[in-house]
Amino acid sequence: MNWNSQRIHAAVSRWVTKPQRLTMKKVLHYIYDPLCGWCYAAEALVEAAASRAAGQFEIELHAGGLFARTHLPVATRDHIRIADARIGEMTGQVFGQAYLNGLLNDPETIYDSALPIRGVLAANAIKPGSSLPMLKALQRAHYRDGMRIVEIPTIARVAESIGLDTARFTAAFEETNKGALAKHLESTHRLMHDVGARGYPTFVAQVDQGFERLPHERFYGNAEGFAEMVSGVLGNGVSPQS
Repeated sequence: MNWNSQRIHAAVSRWVTKPQRLTMKKVLHYIYDPLCGWCYAAEALVEAAASRAAGQFEIELHAGGLFARTHLPVATRDHIRIADARIGEMTGQVFGQAYLNGLLNDPETIYDSALPIRGVLAANAIKPGSSLPMLKALQRAHYRDGMRIVEIPTIARVAESIGLDTARFTAAFEETNKGALAKHLESTHRLMHDVGARGYPTFVAQVDQGFERLPHERFYGNAEGFAEMVSGVLGNGVSPQS
């Protein structure tokens, strides 16, 4: 769908901070959830885009909160298993046996997006730029190793695995529970509403003060093609619909 940049800018002006309007950043906004299988599928897309970001655009992560501390019924877990198989075929992403036969099979497995999101926020707080590495590590811990990334000690171990100091991370993680998480989720949901996003993942290009959702589905398995599209839009301001 094509979006009128002026209309979108009017809608999102309350979301974009004043410094952003003044500096007219070029940004790839990545709307995700750490427990979303299709966001795990998009790992290569994000990495390919990030490899071209230097000097052209920034990447900002916006977590949405897909699950609110719940157990999944059998039908939902069966649906996820089918989707995971499709993701593996399309992208080559690995789903480990500890996940398939462990977490996904276990009716007592808790799904709670808030805790791993706090992990990503805490990682970036103590080391700016570490959002993507932390998200990748959490997703792989979940989908490949069958680790319970809704448990705080597990999240801390994942942070340590990407080189973050455990004590500093733990302190930053606790801080995220003092309003930072709620503020982040509210900002994400406002952005999703303003650009018409309906799920995860969603990619949004910000060129100066215009916003446009980018098509990504056809690029699963073609990360370089996605990166070329993003670079074209954010490097040259050319609509992907052109």
